Amino acid sequence: MFKRKRSFTFVELLIVVALFSVLGVAVFSTFASGMRIWARIQDASFAKRKVLLVLEKMSIELRQCLDISQIGFSAENSEISFPTLTPQDKIIKVSYSFAQDNIYRASEDFEDILDEAEEKDTQVRVVLLDVEDFDFSFAYLEEGKLRYSWKDTWEAKEGIPKIVKIDLTVNEETFSKTIRIPIS
Repeated sequence: MFKRKRSFTFVELLIVVALFSVLGVAVFSTFASGMRIWARIQDASFAKRKVLLVLEKMSIELRQCLDISQIGFSAENSEISFPTLTPQDKIIKVSYSFAQDNIYRASEDFEDILDEAEEKDTQVRVVLLDVEDFDFSFAYLEEGKLRYSWKDTWEAKEGIPKIVKIDLTVNEETFSKTIRIPIS
């Protein structure tokens, strides 16, 4: 007498393979979607860190600002220029400007400015891309008043402002930094 062995039929195997295939596709699509979201968040986070680093670099340079009449502190229409001290104890003129949706940083040696050399060693580089807006405000203490007044432009003959506020808009997000200048 023959005993019948218990085994799966071909139809049962096809059903199990189909169920595992559907389950595998669902798991993979969920994983792929999660990876796309993670990559998008990382890109946004990187862009935000880049903006904050640029603002911090500007803040450090503004705090190191010097009162040198040959260079002067001036600003107008999304452009600022001032003398500053580098970490190597070198005096340079730094300029930040906003053009073509980018922020540019230019630096020039103080010796070149004093020599009025025709061939100046001005270094210009892009520090931030895809900027929507870049504005400055300057605080000063009016005589006879105990509070600060703000204005949007600054001329070299006015000396150095007490406070500089930078507003920067990237990807529809506005970043603001207020910097007190110690030498003023």
